[in-house]
This record gives sequence, structure tokens and C-alpha cells, in this order.
Amino acid sequence: MEDSQLRWAPPDEVVRLARESGFTTVRIVRIVSGGLSYQEALKVAHDFAPLLGITIKEFMDLRRNE
Repeated sequence: MEDSQLRWAPPDEVVRLARESGFTTVRIVRIVSGGLSYQEALKVAHDFAPLLGITIKEFMDLRRNE
């Protein structure tokens, strides 16, 4: 699965496909929020964090920590 496919699919499908492909939570977070402003990433976090089993704060922390 290519990263670009994950970025534009519906959130539940993204998480399912990414997990099936062995992607870590960190990798998923960085793919779907890469290149976004803080405000845009926060909107994405509201959609993806519950599906990933993490909080919005954890999503935002994973987004920026290396």
C-alpha cells in the first residue's frame, strides 16, 4: 500500500488498510497529517484518533515527535 492511498481514503478504511499492511500508529499519524498546518492536523486528529485508539493530544504529539 502506498502512503498516498492512505492519505485520501475514508478514515476507517485508512486505518484498516494500514493495520493490515503492518503500519504502526506513528506511521499512520505522520502519513495522514504530514504537510498539514496545525489547525488542519487537529481536524484530522478528531477523525483518526478514536480509530487508532489514542487521544487527540496523543495524535498531535505523535505527529511532531521524532
